[in-house]
Amino acid sequence: MDTSSNRLFRLYQRIVSSIAFYPALITLGLVLLCIVSIWLEMTYLQAYKEDIKLGLVNNAENARLILGTLVGGIVSLMVFSFSMVMVVLNSASSTLSPRVIPSLISSRNHQFILGIYLGTIIDSLLLILTIQEGDDINIPSLGIFLALGLGIVSLCLFITFIRGISQSIQVDYILNSLFKKTLKELQVQQGKFGQFSERQQWPDDQGWPVTRSTRAGYFKAFNSEAAKALLQKHDLRMTIEVHNGFFVMPGHPLFRLSRQVDEEVTETLLDAFDFYVEEYANQHYFFGFKQISEIASKALSPGINDPGTAIKAIDMLGVLFAERLKLPDFDVASEPDEPPRLYIRELELQQMLLAVLGPPRHYGGGDTQVVLSLLQCFKNLLFCDPEPETEAVLLAHAQAVLDKAKESIALRPDREAIDAAVQQLNEAISHNAPLENPMCAES
Repeated sequence: MDTSSNRLFRLYQRIVSSIAFYPALITLGLVLLCIVSIWLEMTYLQAYKEDIKLGLVNNAENARLILGTLVGGIVSLMVFSFSMVMVVLNSASSTLSPRVIPSLISSRNHQFILGIYLGTIIDSLLLILTIQEGDDINIPSLGIFLALGLGIVSLCLFITFIRGISQSIQVDYILNSLFKKTLKELQVQQGKFGQFSERQQWPDDQGWPVTRSTRAGYFKAFNSEAAKALLQKHDLRMTIEVHNGFFVMPGHPLFRLSRQVDEEVTETLLDAFDFYVEEYANQHYFFGFKQISEIASKALSPGINDPGTAIKAIDMLGVLFAERLKLPDFDVASEPDEPPRLYIRELELQQMLLAVLGPPRHYGGGDTQVVLSLLQCFKNLLFCDPEPETEAVLLAHAQAVLDKAKESIALRPDREAIDAAVQQLNEAISHNAPLENPMCAES
Protein backbone atom coordinates (compact mmCIF):
# COMPACT_ATOMS: atom_id res chain seq x y z
CA MET A 1 0.00 0.00 0.00
CA ASP A 2 1.50 3.35 -1.02
CA THR A 3 0.43 6.90 -0.32
CA SER A 4 -1.08 7.24 -3.80
CA SER A 5 -3.62 4.53 -2.88
CA ASN A 6 -4.57 6.48 0.24
CA ARG A 7 -4.89 9.71 -1.74
CA LEU A 8 -7.17 7.99 -4.22
CA PHE A 9 -9.19 6.58 -1.30
CA ARG A 10 -9.70 10.05 0.22
CA LEU A 11 -10.50 11.52 -3.19
CA TYR A 12 -13.07 8.78 -3.74
CA GLN A 13 -14.69 9.52 -0.36
CA ARG A 14 -15.02 13.21 -1.30
CA ILE A 15 -16.26 12.60 -4.84
CA VAL A 16 -18.98 10.04 -4.17
CA SER A 17 -20.45 12.16 -1.35
CA SER A 18 -20.44 15.32 -3.48
CA ILE A 19 -23.72 16.60 -4.93
CA ALA A 20 -21.92 17.12 -8.26
CA PHE A 21 -20.78 13.49 -8.75
CA TYR A 22 -23.85 11.83 -10.26
CA PRO A 23 -25.02 14.97 -12.14
CA ALA A 24 -21.58 15.16 -13.76
CA LEU A 25 -21.73 11.50 -14.83
CA ILE A 26 -25.27 11.83 -16.22
CA THR A 27 -24.45 15.09 -18.01
CA LEU A 28 -21.34 13.56 -19.57
CA GLY A 29 -23.37 10.56 -20.74
CA LEU A 30 -26.04 12.75 -22.35
CA VAL A 31 -23.42 14.93 -24.03
CA LEU A 32 -21.78 11.82 -25.49
CA LEU A 33 -25.21 10.65 -26.67
CA CYS A 34 -25.74 14.02 -28.37
CA ILE A 35 -22.36 13.83 -30.13
CA VAL A 36 -23.00 10.25 -31.26
CA SER A 37 -26.44 11.21 -32.61
CA ILE A 38 -24.94 14.08 -34.62
CA TRP A 39 -22.20 11.79 -35.97
CA LEU A 40 -24.67 9.06 -36.92
CA GLU A 41 -26.93 11.54 -38.67
CA MET A 42 -24.16 13.20 -40.64
CA THR A 43 -22.51 9.87 -41.52
CA TYR A 44 -25.22 7.27 -42.07
CA LEU A 45 -28.72 8.72 -41.74
CA GLN A 46 -28.49 11.72 -44.07
CA ALA A 47 -29.84 9.77 -47.04
CA TYR A 48 -32.95 8.70 -45.13
CA LYS A 49 -34.01 12.12 -43.82
CA GLU A 50 -36.19 12.82 -46.84
CA ASP A 51 -38.08 9.57 -46.33
CA ILE A 52 -38.63 10.11 -42.57
CA LYS A 53 -40.41 13.42 -42.08
CA LEU A 54 -42.43 12.70 -38.95
CA GLY A 55 -40.81 14.15 -35.84
CA LEU A 56 -37.75 15.55 -37.62
CA VAL A 57 -37.01 19.29 -37.94
CA ASN A 58 -35.41 20.38 -41.21
CA ASN A 59 -35.79 24.14 -40.88
CA ALA A 60 -32.99 26.13 -39.18
CA GLU A 61 -35.30 28.78 -37.72
CA ASN A 62 -37.68 26.21 -36.25
CA ALA A 63 -34.74 24.23 -34.88
CA ARG A 64 -33.31 27.26 -33.08
CA LEU A 65 -36.75 28.16 -31.72
CA ILE A 66 -37.34 24.66 -30.36
CA LEU A 67 -33.90 24.35 -28.80
CA GLY A 68 -34.00 27.88 -27.36
CA THR A 69 -37.40 27.18 -25.81
CA LEU A 70 -36.04 23.96 -24.30
CA VAL A 71 -33.02 25.72 -22.81
CA GLY A 72 -35.11 28.52 -21.28
CA GLY A 73 -37.75 26.14 -19.95
CA ILE A 74 -35.32 23.65 -18.38
CA VAL A 75 -33.28 26.47 -16.80
CA SER A 76 -36.48 27.79 -15.21
CA LEU A 77 -37.38 24.29 -13.97
CA MET A 78 -33.89 23.81 -12.53
CA VAL A 79 -33.88 27.17 -10.73
CA PHE A 80 -37.33 26.56 -9.26
CA SER A 81 -36.56 22.97 -8.28
CA PHE A 82 -33.37 23.69 -6.42
CA SER A 83 -34.74 26.83 -4.82
CA MET A 84 -37.17 24.41 -3.20
CA VAL A 85 -34.22 22.25 -2.12
CA MET A 86 -32.73 25.23 -0.31
CA VAL A 87 -36.06 25.83 1.43
CA VAL A 88 -36.15 22.19 2.54
CA LEU A 89 -32.57 22.36 3.83
CA ASN A 90 -33.32 25.52 5.78
CA SER A 91 -36.45 23.95 7.27
CA ALA A 92 -34.61 20.73 8.15
CA SER A 93 -31.79 22.66 9.81
CA SER A 94 -34.14 24.74 11.96
CA THR A 95 -36.73 22.11 12.89
CA LEU A 96 -34.84 18.81 12.80
CA SER A 97 -31.04 18.88 13.03
CA PRO A 98 -28.21 20.39 10.97
CA ARG A 99 -26.69 16.90 10.99
CA VAL A 100 -29.30 15.59 8.52
CA ILE A 101 -28.42 18.19 5.86
CA PRO A 102 -25.55 16.21 4.26
CA SER A 103 -27.90 13.25 3.75
CA LEU A 104 -30.56 15.45 2.15
CA ILE A 105 -28.02 17.15 -0.12
CA SER A 106 -26.63 13.81 -1.25
CA SER A 107 -30.07 12.42 -2.16
CA ARG A 108 -29.62 10.28 -5.29
CA ASN A 109 -33.03 11.26 -6.67
CA HIS A 110 -32.19 14.97 -6.54
CA GLN A 111 -28.80 14.37 -8.12
CA PHE A 112 -30.33 12.28 -10.91
CA ILE A 113 -32.88 14.99 -11.73
CA LEU A 114 -30.19 17.68 -11.68
CA GLY A 115 -28.08 15.60 -14.08
CA ILE A 116 -30.95 15.23 -16.56
CA TYR A 117 -31.63 18.97 -16.40
CA LEU A 118 -27.99 19.90 -16.99
CA GLY A 119 -27.57 17.30 -19.72
CA THR A 120 -30.66 18.55 -21.59
CA ILE A 121 -29.44 22.15 -21.40
CA ILE A 122 -25.91 21.36 -22.61
CA ASP A 123 -27.22 19.06 -25.38
CA SER A 124 -29.53 21.79 -26.65
CA LEU A 125 -26.72 24.37 -26.63
CA LEU A 126 -24.43 22.00 -28.55
CA LEU A 127 -27.15 21.37 -31.12
CA ILE A 128 -27.68 25.10 -31.62
CA LEU A 129 -23.98 25.47 -32.44
CA THR A 130 -24.26 22.89 -35.25
CA ILE A 131 -27.10 24.67 -37.08
CA GLN A 132 -26.16 26.73 -40.16
CA GLU A 133 -28.60 29.10 -41.83
CA GLY A 134 -29.89 27.89 -45.20
CA ASP A 135 -28.11 24.55 -45.11
CA ASP A 136 -30.50 21.81 -44.02
CA ILE A 137 -27.71 19.25 -44.30
CA ASN A 138 -26.21 20.57 -41.08
CA ILE A 139 -29.47 20.66 -39.14
CA PRO A 140 -29.18 17.88 -36.50
CA SER A 141 -32.74 16.60 -36.84
CA LEU A 142 -32.11 13.41 -34.87
CA GLY A 143 -30.38 15.34 -32.08
CA ILE A 144 -33.30 17.77 -31.88
CA PHE A 145 -35.70 14.83 -31.69
CA LEU A 146 -33.70 13.37 -28.78
CA ALA A 147 -33.57 16.80 -27.09
CA LEU A 148 -37.37 17.01 -27.29
CA GLY A 149 -37.53 13.58 -25.68
CA LEU A 150 -35.22 14.74 -22.89
CA GLY A 151 -37.42 17.82 -22.43
CA ILE A 152 -40.49 15.60 -21.95
CA VAL A 153 -38.51 13.41 -19.51
CA SER A 154 -37.48 16.56 -17.62
CA LEU A 155 -41.14 17.58 -17.23
CA CYS A 156 -41.99 14.12 -15.88
CA LEU A 157 -39.03 14.29 -13.50
CA PHE A 158 -40.19 17.70 -12.31
CA ILE A 159 -43.49 16.13 -11.22
CA THR A 160 -41.55 13.36 -9.50
CA PHE A 161 -39.33 15.97 -7.86
CA ILE A 162 -42.33 17.91 -6.48
CA ARG A 163 -43.67 14.68 -4.97
CA GLY A 164 -40.27 13.76 -3.53
CA ILE A 165 -39.56 17.19 -2.08
CA SER A 166 -42.98 17.28 -0.43
CA GLN A 167 -42.10 13.99 1.26
CA SER A 168 -38.54 14.89 2.21
CA ILE A 169 -39.71 17.89 4.23
CA GLN A 170 -41.78 15.59 6.46
CA VAL A 171 -40.11 14.49 9.66
CA ASP A 172 -41.63 11.00 9.40
CA TYR A 173 -40.03 10.51 5.98
CA ILE A 174 -36.60 11.64 7.20
CA LEU A 175 -36.82 9.48 10.32
CA ASN A 176 -37.88 6.45 8.32
CA SER A 177 -35.07 7.00 5.81
CA LEU A 178 -32.46 7.26 8.59
CA PHE A 179 -33.95 4.20 10.30
CA LYS A 180 -33.72 2.05 7.15
CA LYS A 181 -30.15 3.11 6.36
CA THR A 182 -29.00 2.49 9.93
CA LEU A 183 -30.76 -0.87 10.14
CA LYS A 184 -29.15 -1.91 6.86
CA GLU A 185 -25.69 -1.03 8.19
CA LEU A 186 -26.34 -3.03 11.37
CA GLN A 187 -27.44 -6.04 9.34
CA VAL A 188 -24.31 -5.78 7.19
CA GLN A 189 -22.21 -5.87 10.36
CA GLN A 190 -24.13 -8.89 11.66
CA GLY A 191 -23.55 -10.67 8.36
CA LYS A 192 -19.84 -9.94 8.60
CA PHE A 193 -19.56 -11.59 12.03
CA GLY A 194 -21.90 -14.40 11.00
CA GLN A 195 -19.40 -15.68 8.44
CA PHE A 196 -16.92 -16.67 11.15
CA SER A 197 -17.15 -20.19 12.52
CA GLU A 198 -16.26 -19.04 16.04
CA ARG A 199 -16.93 -15.89 18.03
CA GLN A 200 -14.33 -13.21 17.49
CA GLN A 201 -12.51 -11.60 20.42
CA TRP A 202 -10.57 -8.37 20.70
CA PRO A 203 -6.87 -9.37 20.74
CA ASP A 204 -4.71 -8.85 23.82
CA ASP A 205 -2.89 -5.76 22.50
CA GLN A 206 -1.69 -4.24 25.77
CA GLY A 207 1.94 -4.95 24.97
CA TRP A 208 1.75 -3.90 21.32
CA PRO A 209 3.59 -0.73 20.19
CA VAL A 210 1.32 2.35 20.05
CA THR A 211 1.23 4.76 17.11
CA ARG A 212 -0.13 8.23 17.81
CA SER A 213 -2.03 10.50 15.47
CA THR A 214 -0.23 13.25 13.60
CA ARG A 215 -3.42 14.99 12.45
CA ALA A 216 -6.57 16.43 14.00
CA GLY A 217 -10.13 15.81 12.90
CA TYR A 218 -13.15 13.52 13.11
CA PHE A 219 -12.22 9.95 12.22
CA LYS A 220 -14.74 8.89 9.59
CA ALA A 221 -13.09 6.41 7.22
CA PHE A 222 -10.14 4.06 6.90
CA ASN A 223 -8.64 2.53 3.76
CA SER A 224 -9.11 -0.98 5.10
CA GLU A 225 -8.70 -2.82 1.78
CA ALA A 226 -5.23 -1.44 1.18
CA ALA A 227 -4.32 -1.77 4.88
CA LYS A 228 -5.24 -5.48 4.90
CA ALA A 229 -2.88 -6.10 1.99
CA LEU A 230 -0.05 -4.32 3.83
CA LEU A 231 -0.73 -6.20 7.08
CA GLN A 232 -0.75 -9.50 5.24
CA LYS A 233 2.50 -8.65 3.45
CA HIS A 234 4.31 -7.92 6.72
CA ASP A 235 2.45 -10.57 8.78
CA LEU A 236 0.99 -7.97 11.16
CA ARG A 237 -2.13 -7.53 13.23
CA MET A 238 -3.56 -4.09 13.91
CA THR A 239 -6.08 -2.61 16.35
CA ILE A 240 -7.54 0.85 15.83
CA GLU A 241 -8.06 2.49 19.20
CA VAL A 242 -10.68 5.12 18.26
CA HIS A 243 -14.23 4.65 17.03
CA ASN A 244 -15.90 6.22 14.01
CA GLY A 245 -16.81 9.84 14.69
CA PHE A 246 -14.18 10.28 17.43
CA PHE A 247 -12.38 13.66 17.36
CA VAL A 248 -8.68 12.88 17.21
CA MET A 249 -5.98 15.32 18.32
CA PRO A 250 -2.29 15.09 17.37
CA GLY A 251 -0.57 12.81 19.86
CA HIS A 252 -3.69 10.77 20.69
CA PRO A 253 -3.16 6.97 20.53
CA LEU A 254 -4.51 5.92 17.14
CA PHE A 255 -3.59 2.29 16.53
CA ARG A 256 -1.40 -0.58 17.73
CA LEU A 257 0.61 -3.09 15.70
CA SER A 258 1.50 -6.58 16.83
CA ARG A 259 5.21 -5.83 16.53
CA GLN A 260 7.57 -2.97 15.84
CA VAL A 261 7.85 -1.98 12.16
CA ASP A 262 9.86 0.51 10.16
CA GLU A 263 8.79 4.13 9.80
CA GLU A 264 7.64 3.73 6.20
CA VAL A 265 4.97 1.16 7.11
CA THR A 266 3.80 3.30 10.03
CA GLU A 267 3.53 6.42 7.90
CA THR A 268 1.61 4.54 5.23
CA LEU A 269 -0.91 3.25 7.78
CA LEU A 270 -1.27 6.74 9.28
CA ASP A 271 -1.99 8.07 5.82
CA ALA A 272 -4.81 5.51 5.42
CA PHE A 273 -6.97 7.38 7.98
CA ASP A 274 -9.43 9.91 6.62
CA PHE A 275 -10.78 12.80 8.69
CA TYR A 276 -13.74 14.96 7.68
CA VAL A 277 -16.87 16.53 9.16
CA GLU A 278 -19.88 15.09 7.30
CA GLU A 279 -21.81 12.19 8.80
CA TYR A 280 -23.79 9.79 6.62
CA ALA A 281 -25.96 7.01 8.05
CA ASN A 282 -24.94 4.68 5.20
CA GLN A 283 -21.24 4.98 6.15
CA HIS A 284 -21.56 3.85 9.76
CA TYR A 285 -24.56 2.92 11.85
CA PHE A 286 -23.52 5.17 14.76
CA PHE A 287 -24.09 8.26 12.62
CA GLY A 288 -27.68 7.16 12.00
CA PHE A 289 -28.21 6.65 15.75
CA LYS A 290 -26.89 10.15 16.42
CA GLN A 291 -29.05 11.84 13.81
CA ILE A 292 -32.25 10.17 15.03
CA SER A 293 -31.33 11.13 18.60
CA GLU A 294 -30.73 14.76 17.60
CA ILE A 295 -34.09 14.91 15.83
CA ALA A 296 -35.73 13.66 19.05
CA SER A 297 -33.86 16.25 21.13
CA LYS A 298 -34.76 19.07 18.74
CA ALA A 299 -38.42 18.00 18.83
CA LEU A 300 -38.37 18.35 22.65
CA SER A 301 -37.00 21.90 22.54
CA PRO A 302 -39.40 24.70 23.62
CA GLY A 303 -39.31 26.22 20.13
CA ILE A 304 -40.49 23.02 18.44
CA ASN A 305 -42.44 21.30 21.27
CA ASP A 306 -43.23 18.11 19.36
CA PRO A 307 -43.04 15.20 21.83
CA GLY A 308 -44.82 12.92 19.35
CA THR A 309 -41.80 13.02 17.03
CA ALA A 310 -39.48 12.37 19.96
CA ILE A 311 -41.51 9.33 21.02
CA LYS A 312 -41.43 7.94 17.48
CA ALA A 313 -37.67 8.48 17.32
CA ILE A 314 -37.20 6.69 20.67
CA ASP A 315 -39.25 3.73 19.42
CA MET A 316 -37.04 3.51 16.33
CA LEU A 317 -33.91 3.71 18.46
CA GLY A 318 -35.23 0.84 20.55
CA VAL A 319 -35.45 -1.37 17.45
CA LEU A 320 -31.96 -0.33 16.34
CA PHE A 321 -30.46 -0.94 19.78
CA ALA A 322 -32.00 -4.43 19.76
CA GLU A 323 -29.93 -5.10 16.62
CA ARG A 324 -26.88 -3.44 18.14
CA LEU A 325 -27.01 -5.85 21.12
CA LYS A 326 -26.19 -8.66 18.68
CA LEU A 327 -22.82 -7.08 17.83
CA PRO A 328 -19.58 -6.90 19.83
CA ASP A 329 -17.94 -3.59 20.72
CA PHE A 330 -15.55 -3.80 17.77
CA ASP A 331 -15.44 -4.35 14.03
CA VAL A 332 -13.12 -6.58 12.00
CA ALA A 333 -11.79 -6.58 8.47
CA SER A 334 -10.52 -9.86 7.08
CA GLU A 335 -9.77 -11.65 3.83
CA PRO A 336 -11.74 -14.81 2.89
CA ASP A 337 -10.50 -17.98 4.60
CA GLU A 338 -8.11 -16.00 6.80
CA PRO A 339 -8.34 -14.90 10.44
CA PRO A 340 -8.85 -11.15 10.92
CA ARG A 341 -5.78 -8.95 10.98
CA LEU A 342 -7.52 -5.60 11.41
CA TYR A 343 -9.70 -4.75 14.44
CA ILE A 344 -11.55 -1.44 14.76
CA ARG A 345 -12.89 -0.32 18.12
CA GLU A 346 -16.57 0.63 18.27
CA LEU A 347 -18.37 2.75 20.82
CA GLU A 348 -19.24 0.59 23.82
CA LEU A 349 -22.90 0.04 24.62
CA GLN A 350 -22.66 2.09 27.82
CA GLN A 351 -21.23 5.09 25.94
CA MET A 352 -23.62 4.64 23.05
CA LEU A 353 -26.68 4.64 25.30
CA LEU A 354 -25.40 7.78 26.98
CA ALA A 355 -24.73 9.54 23.65
CA VAL A 356 -27.96 8.47 21.95
CA LEU A 357 -30.64 8.16 24.66
CA GLY A 358 -29.05 10.61 27.09
CA PRO A 359 -30.25 13.81 25.32
CA PRO A 360 -33.92 12.69 25.00
CA ARG A 361 -33.80 11.63 28.65
CA HIS A 362 -32.42 15.03 29.68
CA TYR A 363 -34.75 17.19 27.59
CA GLY A 364 -37.83 14.98 27.94
CA GLY A 365 -37.47 14.06 31.61
CA GLY A 366 -40.43 16.26 32.49
CA ASP A 367 -42.78 14.77 29.89
CA THR A 368 -44.61 11.70 31.16
CA GLN A 369 -45.14 10.20 27.69
CA VAL A 370 -41.45 10.56 26.80
CA VAL A 371 -40.45 8.94 30.10
CA LEU A 372 -42.87 6.06 29.47
CA SER A 373 -41.49 5.67 25.96
CA LEU A 374 -37.91 5.47 27.28
CA LEU A 375 -38.90 2.89 29.90
CA GLN A 376 -40.71 0.92 27.20
CA CYS A 377 -37.55 1.03 25.09
CA PHE A 378 -35.43 -0.43 27.91
CA LYS A 379 -38.07 -3.04 28.70
CA ASN A 380 -38.06 -4.22 25.06
CA LEU A 381 -34.25 -4.43 25.13
CA LEU A 382 -34.43 -6.57 28.28
CA PHE A 383 -36.68 -8.98 26.40
CA CYS A 384 -33.79 -9.53 23.93
CA ASP A 385 -32.15 -11.77 26.59
CA PRO A 386 -28.94 -9.77 27.04
CA GLU A 387 -25.91 -10.93 29.00
CA PRO A 388 -25.90 -10.08 32.75
CA GLU A 389 -23.36 -7.26 32.24
CA THR A 390 -25.38 -5.81 29.36
CA GLU A 391 -28.58 -6.08 31.38
CA ALA A 392 -26.93 -4.16 34.23
CA VAL A 393 -26.00 -1.36 31.81
CA LEU A 394 -29.57 -1.15 30.52
CA LEU A 395 -30.96 -1.04 34.05
CA ALA A 396 -28.54 1.72 35.05
CA HIS A 397 -29.82 3.90 32.21
CA ALA A 398 -33.43 3.05 33.01
CA GLN A 399 -32.72 4.14 36.60
CA ALA A 400 -31.31 7.42 35.26
CA VAL A 401 -34.61 8.01 33.46
CA LEU A 402 -36.49 7.57 36.74
CA ASP A 403 -34.10 9.83 38.64
CA LYS A 404 -34.54 12.56 36.04
CA ALA A 405 -38.32 12.19 36.04
CA LYS A 406 -38.36 12.44 39.84
CA GLU A 407 -37.12 16.04 39.58
CA SER A 408 -39.90 17.23 37.23
CA ILE A 409 -43.00 15.02 37.48
CA ALA A 410 -45.06 15.55 40.62
CA LEU A 411 -48.68 14.77 39.72
CA ARG A 412 -50.05 11.53 41.13
CA PRO A 413 -51.61 10.11 37.90
CA ASP A 414 -48.33 10.57 36.07
CA ARG A 415 -46.35 8.91 38.86
CA GLU A 416 -48.78 6.01 38.98
CA ALA A 417 -48.40 5.47 35.21
CA ILE A 418 -44.61 5.49 35.57
CA ASP A 419 -44.81 3.07 38.52
CA ALA A 420 -46.86 0.64 36.40
CA ALA A 421 -44.24 0.89 33.63
CA VAL A 422 -41.47 0.16 36.14
CA GLN A 423 -43.29 -2.94 37.37
CA GLN A 424 -43.59 -4.22 33.79
CA LEU A 425 -39.90 -3.51 33.20
CA ASN A 426 -38.96 -5.44 36.35
CA GLU A 427 -40.82 -8.48 35.05
CA ALA A 428 -38.41 -8.57 32.08
CA ILE A 429 -35.27 -8.67 34.28
CA SER A 430 -33.46 -12.02 34.26
CA HIS A 431 -30.12 -11.58 36.02
CA ASN A 432 -30.18 -8.46 38.19
CA ALA A 433 -32.14 -6.97 41.07
CA PRO A 434 -35.37 -5.15 40.12
CA LEU A 435 -35.52 -1.39 39.91
CA GLU A 436 -36.99 0.67 42.69
CA ASN A 437 -39.11 3.61 41.65
CA PRO A 438 -37.97 6.64 43.72
CA MET A 439 -41.10 8.53 42.66
CA CYS A 440 -43.38 5.87 44.11
CA ALA A 441 -41.56 6.03 47.48
CA GLU A 442 -42.36 9.72 47.84
CA SER A 443 -45.96 9.69 46.66
